[in-house]
Amino acid sequence: MGNYLIKALAYKEQVRVFLVNAPNALNEAIKRHDVWPSAASCLGKIMTMGLFLGANLKGDEAVTVKYNAEGPIGSIVVDANANGDVRGYVQSNHINFVNNDGGLNEAMTLGNAGFLDVIKDLHLKDFFTSSVEATGNIANDFTKYYVESEQTPTLISLGTLIDVNNLAIINGGILIQLLPNATEEAINYIESKYDILKKMSSLLQSSSLEEILSMIFEDGEIVGRLDIKFSCPCNKDRFKEGLLTLSKKDLEEMINDNKPIETICHYCGEKYEFSVEELKEILKQKGSK
Repeated sequence: MGNYLIKALAYKEQVRVFLVNAPNALNEAIKRHDVWPSAASCLGKIMTMGLFLGANLKGDEAVTVKYNAEGPIGSIVVDANANGDVRGYVQSNHINFVNNDGGLNEAMTLGNAGFLDVIKDLHLKDFFTSSVEATGNIANDFTKYYVESEQTPTLISLGTLIDVNNLAIINGGILIQLLPNATEEAINYIESKYDILKKMSSLLQSSSLEEILSMIFEDGEIVGRLDIKFSCPCNKDRFKEGLLTLSKKDLEEMINDNKPIETICHYCGEKYEFSVEELKEILKQKGSK
């Protein structure tokens, strides 16, 4: 079920709605990084928010989200773009806290005092960066981001469910934004739906995104759809460019060790090996620059 995102207009076109369910993208991250359950649930929610932010971009624009509330998981980093591509990782992947009832304890996993950074690459001269406090409540922290940084009143509800095999059954949520023409009537209507929105995990398990949209807005009109996938554009050439930024001294030390070196992509865990001969070639290239 899922693995796509829909964009919609609703309530007499006074409201913009994004809905997503993308367990496959989270499962790819879980498998690549061996992420334990409560850490996986937190990563999934940040991936969902990355997808919402990415869905509002155009062309080859992209966004990076960094979330760190100073808890045991450390930083959660997610990249997404306008095409439904997402990738992400956590600083400490072997974290799992559970409540007395057996549910995952995200609050203990995340911490409660840090920062949420949103960095947009809009292909202008500089990146657009915005920061708000991270409290360990992901939906509330992003709601604050939208109000403070984008001046857009926003309601967010997220849902992630990790099964006994440590794989996501569902991972997604809803983002509802008031457009500039929104009336008091529209605000009151959305507030009347709070009880339904609180049950996002159950909704995503039992209903399609289109059905959830219809439950909340009778006049919801879908205006766009994105297929979601875990995607990392890393390759050996990119890591070679990184090695070229090292000092000659560092490269010479690697060569003198007379062993190949292995580089690893933080985002996807892919490994790229450089032989001593390749390192010598990189040193030679550096010398000619």
